[in-house]
Amino acid sequence: MRSNRKWWNIGLLLVLAGVMLLVRYKGILYTGVHPVMTYVESRRISDGTEDYKQLEDGRFVIHYKAGDREAANRVKAIAAAWGSKVLDYFGYQPSDPIDIIIFSREDDLKGVLRIPHGQSATGAYAGGMINLLSPDSLLGMNQDPDSVINVFVHELAHLAMDGICRGNYPLWFTEGSALYMEYALLDYEWGSGLPEEPDYTMEDLTYRFHALDDQKAYRQSFLLVKGLVEKYGKDSYMEFLHRLGSGQDFKRALGDVFGIQSVADIRNRRSVASGKGLVPCMDIRHSG
Repeated sequence: MRSNRKWWNIGLLLVLAGVMLLVRYKGILYTGVHPVMTYVESRRISDGTEDYKQLEDGRFVIHYKAGDREAANRVKAIAAAWGSKVLDYFGYQPSDPIDIIIFSREDDLKGVLRIPHGQSATGAYAGGMINLLSPDSLLGMNQDPDSVINVFVHELAHLAMDGICRGNYPLWFTEGSALYMEYALLDYEWGSGLPEEPDYTMEDLTYRFHALDDQKAYRQSFLLVKGLVEKYGKDSYMEFLHRLGSGQDFKRALGDVFGIQSVADIRNRRSVASGKGLVPCMDIRHSG
């Protein structure tokens, strides 16, 4: 009986030690496992689009169905015009060509990427790939076909961040950064006449993002990233990304690089830097 209790106590101590290591080094562990997870997801997406044709253009490989050659050529031109601008901003140059998959139907995109049917999607970054609806499909959804430029810039920003940080960030930060890239390159600002700035806490954004009001959560995410870049500059922002890529905890890196710990800290510094609050925008678009 004593022997059994002894081994039970040893097992409990080992479990506790493992939990403590996981909490302390979760960023390092996650960045180590993330490339494997990305590869597995990429293989699953490739299997779901194995009958697609390919159009290669140096840095990008565009995958499309046989009837979507015109859409593939259009996306090829968009990638040539905007791809280097996004990648150069992040200083990220992947060694392999970047895969872009064009879906002619929203249901196809959501089916391959396992997006819930009740959720609208015009594009998504997944498995190290950029996934886009064709411009013709956007037109059929009563959206401007040219909005595929925004979606491409948004998703390529996700890809670059993922390559640098290896997934070591909360969802709100990568979404805010992708929206900021649209703002910086395309002069598009997320928001549609919201009467006041959202007031979610860092914990709300980090742990309850999907439960929050979609427009307000994305709006605040964008404003927070915009505030960081405008107050501290691009160099500090990039240092922060590379610290995340090395496995540093998000909140610790936030404090080390910017000296802040909360949404209120970012908001206060942003208002001082810019001297203004919301800038209303006339439309809302979500690409993921």
